[in-house]
Amino acid sequence: MTKPPQQRRIPIAAQCLDHGPRLARVSSRRFFTEAETFAEIQLRVSDYYGFDAPNTLWDIYNIEAEALGQKMVFPEHGIPDVDRTEPLISSPSDLDKLRPPDPRKSGRMPWVHEVNRAYTAKRGKPAGAFFCAPFSLACNIRGYERLVMDMVERPGFVHRLFRFLCDEVIVPFVAAMREETGNPRLLADGYDAWASPPMITLDMMDEYVVSYVERLREHLGPRVVIRGHWGDANARDPERLFAQKLRCSPGFLSVLDPDLFALGPERVRDFAEKHQVFVTAGVDSALLREGPVEEIAARIRHYIDVLGRNGGFSIYLNQIAAETPPDHIHVAVAACKTYGRLPIADDLDQVPFTPPRREGFEEYLKNRGTVS
Repeated sequence: MTKPPQQRRIPIAAQCLDHGPRLARVSSRRFFTEAETFAEIQLRVSDYYGFDAPNTLWDIYNIEAEALGQKMVFPEHGIPDVDRTEPLISSPSDLDKLRPPDPRKSGRMPWVHEVNRAYTAKRGKPAGAFFCAPFSLACNIRGYERLVMDMVERPGFVHRLFRFLCDEVIVPFVAAMREETGNPRLLADGYDAWASPPMITLDMMDEYVVSYVERLREHLGPRVVIRGHWGDANARDPERLFAQKLRCSPGFLSVLDPDLFALGPERVRDFAEKHQVFVTAGVDSALLREGPVEEIAARIRHYIDVLGRNGGFSIYLNQIAAETPPDHIHVAVAACKTYGRLPIADDLDQVPFTPPRREGFEEYLKNRGTVS
């Protein structure tokens, strides 16, 4: 993995799913089933807030599970989720009944290809080849508690399940996304929030997470990453977890709030400088939702002050909840763009910052065209 080009300013991006349709007054079901609507809203919201990278992620933890036959729940104003009362694999013998999904026909897999086509039409390149990592996918079709007990009582079954998910589900899906976009080297970008301490131990991380990233690379080539792990502050050895993350996403270390705040950015900086890696700091979703705006700006200023002085750093807004006030996000973006100019000022406390005043999303759309 190569490092990004020399930066002039610390970039900022965000995970934004249920917030977008709330701003646009569009139902979640429509947002997550109409590719054109999804792409249009995501790009408009990205432009409205001034993110440096457009919102492209879909509900990444659901697509493969739904395609396998897992029942889903579509809340009116929220992100779809698997029906956790009815796991697809209620007993180990159910694995033998599963059939690989068709990566172009099953569930919402065709919708993913439509989303990539919509992004390509609008911005010249696809959203991405996003997938749910094996551990999180297993949690979604087996249930977290059952899966952990399986690891203790029947590890052979767990490895058989993971091999099936890698070889028969994820690999064909990524291959189809690459073929549909016409880019055989498109980064296969996996997410794995369930694989995080204290949900798993670091030994489990080696056996059930890192090893299966390597398995996917054997099938798909080196351009495979898995990220989204949190829980650094709950790990007995955070630096070991950092190193495991780097094996999953070489050259790039992401540490998210509340772990980053709890550990302190200085600890992350020391590890990153030792290993010469790019760092992404994830800003707390609850802070973004609740504020106050002064604390949002102060958090971003502090992270830039400690982690951003040599470049090789970005700010990432953790999932922006639907009800998050837009003013809070505008402040976060403005703080990053104010304090993140390179070279970073010697004393960021002396850099003047005024919270921006922006029009509402509806007024923005009136000036630039309405989401259909």
